[in-house]
Amino acid sequence: MQSSAPRTSGGQDRVPDWVPLGIRAYLDHVEGGQSYRHVARQHGVHASTVMRQVQRTECLRDDPLADAALRSLETLWRGQGRPGGSRRDGGIARMDRTPRDQEKLDRDTLRALRALTEPGAMLVIADGIEEAVIVKSGPDDRPVRRAVVSRDVAEILALKEWIEGRTKGKLARYTITPAGRTELGRLVARSESRQVALNEGGVDGPCGVRPRMRSAGAEAPLRVLARRKRNDGAAFLTPEMVRAAERFRESHEIARAGGVLGDDAQALLAGRVHVPTPDPDGTGAVRPRQHAALESLLKALRTLGPDLGEVAILACCNETGMEDIESRLEFPARSGKIVLRIALATLVRHYARVGDEGQDMIY
Repeated sequence: MQSSAPRTSGGQDRVPDWVPLGIRAYLDHVEGGQSYRHVARQHGVHASTVMRQVQRTECLRDDPLADAALRSLETLWRGQGRPGGSRRDGGIARMDRTPRDQEKLDRDTLRALRALTEPGAMLVIADGIEEAVIVKSGPDDRPVRRAVVSRDVAEILALKEWIEGRTKGKLARYTITPAGRTELGRLVARSESRQVALNEGGVDGPCGVRPRMRSAGAEAPLRVLARRKRNDGAAFLTPEMVRAAERFRESHEIARAGGVLGDDAQALLAGRVHVPTPDPDGTGAVRPRQHAALESLLKALRTLGPDLGEVAILACCNETGMEDIESRLEFPARSGKIVLRIALATLVRHYARVGDEGQDMIY
């Protein structure tokens, strides 16, 4: 995400680069005790502009996610937060400390906003839960999870007004805003520009795949295959296969959102992933839900084996197209979807054997 304003002295030096100009002005005025005119001179705007920015930010306090983000930024502004620390000491600062952090934030934002553009999709988060889920209604009116994002990312989306919603009890529901759709287009354009550069330079992307561009509104290859019919008129992918793919992807998403799963797909396939001990109190880096998701993912991969497992990760988690998968794994043309179907049938049998393991619960 772009830096929204030049840095100023004092607490602003501790504020992440993604924070918008209006929020910076708010922090200078409220936390720094600076007048509208003084803040305006620092940011190169009129005093009336600063006043409107402060008032607009105050209105964001009514939203629980935006308010939590502001409280974290205020803690950080006062110098009480530690980079890389827990949420209790300004953990939102972790979102912008290195270029790799910025890339991860952009990637998570793109994934969340793209999922929210699906018809009927909404972001759901409960009080005290460290992950938000993006769900949509399935064919049988059951909620289908499309993505999992960390609370920090959800707070940023709300603070930057890319999502809006309402809270009822301990559960909050958000939908994408016009500003969020605009940001999605910008992130997609930048992602595709990066992909063009990778292709022109002959450089492979993540997992060794040379990426192929896909427009912002394009559907994931798995959902396209789910609508296809076989020669006998039956669905190419059964509903059980689609649900197995969703469950596999959910485990992957939750593990990644919690930071317990890196980008090394080969280490994951080879089982060289350390499963950390969960922290029941929620004060450490790994929470029980993230620990359970990683264990579920590793069990499924052991059942699939390295070859089918790689196909499942590329198709279900990375949403890689069939042509790219066939090229990466040196499959014959138009055979990738058959291998994927075998992998999903294996997952169906695996999940039937291990049971639900709480998968029917949103949290």
